[in-house]
Amino acid sequence: MYRTRVLLRKVVTSAIQPASSSSYMPSAAFMYAKVRRPGQKEHFVKVASELELFKDVYGSEALDRLEIKDETWEVLMEMGWDERFIYLIDLMEYREKQNKESEKSSINKELISEQNLKLWRAGNMVYARNFHSLVDIYGPDFRQKIDNFYGRNILKQGEDLRSFIVDCRFMREFSVKTQAYFTNQMQALHEDNWTSDLPFSVNFVNYQADQQLVSIAKRNLLFQYGPSSKSENFQRHPFVPLITPRRVDSVVEKENLLYISPRATQFVPEVIPSEIKGVVICLSNDTSPSTSSHSACINERVQPYQLPFKRVISSPTFRAQGVQLWQYARIFRQYFAGSTIDESIRQNMDNLLRKRSLNEPVKDKDDKQEVQSIFSETS
Repeated sequence: MYRTRVLLRKVVTSAIQPASSSSYMPSAAFMYAKVRRPGQKEHFVKVASELELFKDVYGSEALDRLEIKDETWEVLMEMGWDERFIYLIDLMEYREKQNKESEKSSINKELISEQNLKLWRAGNMVYARNFHSLVDIYGPDFRQKIDNFYGRNILKQGEDLRSFIVDCRFMREFSVKTQAYFTNQMQALHEDNWTSDLPFSVNFVNYQADQQLVSIAKRNLLFQYGPSSKSENFQRHPFVPLITPRRVDSVVEKENLLYISPRATQFVPEVIPSEIKGVVICLSNDTSPSTSSHSACINERVQPYQLPFKRVISSPTFRAQGVQLWQYARIFRQYFAGSTIDESIRQNMDNLLRKRSLNEPVKDKDDKQEVQSIFSETS
């Protein structure tokens, strides 16, 4: 009886005084409605005693975190003692989980601007205030925007603009399949260069086209001829790659160029020499001496170099013969920007190992078999 009077007095006191976060007793309105008869008062004291015991075991802070209100009391009063124990433990775990999620969310909100800044500095697109904005444009409008960026990125380099020269002297000697294979690479090279922040001046030299090669080019070289639907009204961008029958040295003097050949006996210098202004890649079949890049270098009387792929890439699936023009361009873009040749290859490891072309996913067939099947049809 004494304990009943104490607990009831505690309820009355908490109802008169301002509510605090540590108070778990019900309101006076609840007591008036639910705890009036002697049996109800006895049951209330039993539940309140269990809560006091919970506070003694788990601490007053744990009891405060339960946030017990009149609705909670109504539920507790209708349960048996064993159900109340399970309910209180589950409620405590639920409140703890809520608090942890709230703290985690608060931390994330505080750091989101810093995360965006890190992503932006790493060269990623960040769609957020003060970073990047999403512009909804399509078709000709999109191409016009990229054309403008491409022209600006070419012009801003000034005298530092580097040349990426593709030697096409053997194109007429290849089969239709191989000609189409290399022509698609020419288009892919332009597309990758077109969207780069640091584009090359791209030149296709020694390009002696016959009727067959012209037909293939008109279907695939969109930068030169445009899409078939707009071939009559198509206007070439002033900085698109130049296709010319002229020799390599018509673009840049030989002594200022690096000639690349997979069969060269010397590696590309670890750091770009100061006098080098461009690089030359030959569209060739290096399994045949008559159409190899090495024979092209002999005809030009220049020293060829090879890239140290084997020194950097240990993957058994990688084949240097399968490296395409746009992949070479990405490697040399890093190289001309000041990276070592090993680091330039390493930074492009993903696209060297995972992709055959800019828009074509990796196939299950071995790269070497695919390249050799193309070259086996050379005329």
